[in-house]
Amino acid sequence: MTPSNARRPRAFTVGVALFVVGLVAIVVDVLPFFDGRHNTALWLNLLCVLAPIGFILAVWSVLRAGRREQREAVRRLGA
Repeated sequence: MTPSNARRPRAFTVGVALFVVGLVAIVVDVLPFFDGRHNTALWLNLLCVLAPIGFILAVWSVLRAGRREQREAVRRLGA
């Protein structure tokens, strides 16, 4: 199986989506500081946490998929 037609794990897609939403929240959260405002909504600050959570989820799913492929390759070599 080549990387171009490999199926992405669902956790990777969810992780990337969470990461993008978190990055947008970070940008929206930081922009008012350039205008001189310093208090932003708590919900906006909490949305910023989605960026590292999504990053960790995406990396974890890629590592898990890689380990699965590695085990399958070793099993095919042994058989």
